Amino acid sequence: MHQRGESLPEAADELGLAAAEIDRARDQLTRLDLLNPETQTAADVTVTLKRTLQNTHRLLDGLVEQHVRTAALAKHYLHLPEQADNHAHIEFFPWLDRSDQLSERINELAELAEIEVLGMHPIAAWTRESLEEGLVRSETTMRNGVRMRALHAQIALSNPLIREFMGRWRRLNIEVRVAPVIPTRMLIYDRRTAVVQADPHDPEAGSILIRGGSLVRSLAAIYDYCWTTASEPDDVPRPADGVTLTEQQRAVLRMLAAGQKDSAIARSMGVSTRTVTRLVGELTAMLGASSRFQAGVRAARLGLLDVS
Repeated sequence: MHQRGESLPEAADELGLAAAEIDRARDQLTRLDLLNPETQTAADVTVTLKRTLQNTHRLLDGLVEQHVRTAALAKHYLHLPEQADNHAHIEFFPWLDRSDQLSERINELAELAEIEVLGMHPIAAWTRESLEEGLVRSETTMRNGVRMRALHAQIALSNPLIREFMGRWRRLNIEVRVAPVIPTRMLIYDRRTAVVQADPHDPEAGSILIRGGSLVRSLAAIYDYCWTTASEPDDVPRPADGVTLTEQQRAVLRMLAAGQKDSAIARSMGVSTRTVTRLVGELTAMLGASSRFQAGVRAARLGLLDVS
């Protein structure tokens, strides 16, 4: 194929090649992408060379990328003992309300905070005295230029005392949001130190203080997610002051939110339809809702269905 456009059979005949030699030549030229398999004529060498270089570059890019990934994995796993957070420090404190030592430690952490303090507060037996004490501590922290964020349970909005202090916190430029469910009590200082309730379901189980970068950063990431899904207090409707629900009322509201009718609710609860109708009327009025379904939805937004 020494002339442009000449076919392989023509070139072989001109060169006097045997059949076996022709087959070997065809295979080699095809592998080199120098033979058009359909016409059996020579391919454009310039196009072939360009395509070969492009394929080579792609191959090299793939090898480089694979090398980088392998190096990253090797660095992570081969040096895992060096990277592990072996300096985490954990302290246990007995029941929060009876631990003067923990209160002192929280005061120290608040004074030493430099960047931010994150607070997560489920429902508790708040008193004016304890809230005033916390407010004084927050004022000191804010004067140091520290950002403060506080997450509270939405049902707390039904407590006039909490609403009063929410206003005072916000006037101090403390950021406050509320959520239907607050998983546990937690304070995080500069994403380096955290104070967490030892058992989310038992306030008397005590508290744990954790110092350690990776673990506390993970807790802060959980807090950040809860914060982004929470609401501003002004955006959340609230029930009448001090409203509480019985388990029967909560059961009715859950089924209302699911769109069930009075007859279905009555069968599920083992009561008469008249009883359910009365309960629905009371709950709708209590929540300031305009419909049965809205009563269920509003109760869920207020966190009333999540209170044990």
